[in-house]
Amino acid sequence: MGGVERVLVLAGAVVYAALYAPQPLLPAIERLLDVPQGYAGLGMAAPMLGLVLGPWLLSSRVPPRVALAVGLLGVGGGSLLAGALFGFWPFVLLRFLVGVSLSAVAVYGFSLLPRLFQSPQAVSAFVALNALGGTLGRSAAGALAEALGVRAALLLLGGLPLLLVPFFLRARFPAPPAPECPRPARAMLVGGVLLFSNLFLANLLPYRLEAAGLGLAGIGAFYLAYLGGLFGPFVAARFGARVALWMALLGAGLLLAPAPVLGFALFLAGVFGLHARFGEGFGRRGESPAYVSGYYLGGTLAGLVYPPFLRLPFAAALLLVVFVLLVGYRYNPTK
Repeated sequence: MGGVERVLVLAGAVVYAALYAPQPLLPAIERLLDVPQGYAGLGMAAPMLGLVLGPWLLSSRVPPRVALAVGLLGVGGGSLLAGALFGFWPFVLLRFLVGVSLSAVAVYGFSLLPRLFQSPQAVSAFVALNALGGTLGRSAAGALAEALGVRAALLLLGGLPLLLVPFFLRARFPAPPAPECPRPARAMLVGGVLLFSNLFLANLLPYRLEAAGLGLAGIGAFYLAYLGGLFGPFVAARFGARVALWMALLGAGLLLAPAPVLGFALFLAGVFGLHARFGEGFGRRGESPAYVSGYYLGGTLAGLVYPPFLRLPFAAALLLVVFVLLVGYRYNPTK
């Protein structure tokens, strides 16, 4: 990889660091903003809703370089303002802006990288860096919040995307592919089950871990399990989506073990492996807007659905995750 193509892949890391930094801090954000337990989940659901709507707002008349530069500016600027935590609803609305802006990076990552590189490893690297960015954002947020405070942690991590804006101002990209045979409902369903499964469990786990006695730094460190997403896409590129599915299902089962970090890492490796293969498949078909929209619709639903499961046995959440993964795999584009 070289030039701005490499920066496009790298952008997949920094925007997801900004997106997911608040996740391990949800209980602490609720205390700072004086809102009931579960309310801060809207701070994760709002950017997911922005990512649902954002792909449909991208116009083919806007050059990809412009959309990518504006998207990175929106992610970084919105994250800085949201991290100031000057009110609950401003926090939620600014997080929505972050999601709308981030959709440009997600859509063009899947639609352009298969055209810029012949090897599927480029999309695997993009998805792996999504996982790396989310991992570092979550884990660093916990450590920084314990050392410097919650607001400082969110501000430091939120501004990272602004560093990449200049690289796209004069970049040249090919036009994204037009849809060959649009099937938006299928693409949205397949994408939706992946992020629903991921964030549904990730939103439940801070409460489960805090109840087990972990502090903010410990909870943040647990999210190093997202490093499983670094190797999952490459395993799926080599062995196929079926192996990724089995990794996800086995990992979900291992989350019932006394030390669940290994299970969560394996689960995430499988989910990110599926995401790489499905995203590339729909990207080559010109259906990346529908796939990305559906993917984050699943994330939006996860943020809204998880609070009632705080009062249920954890096994109930795992059964729901296994069911939706099997449904999505049935309609995937790699079969």
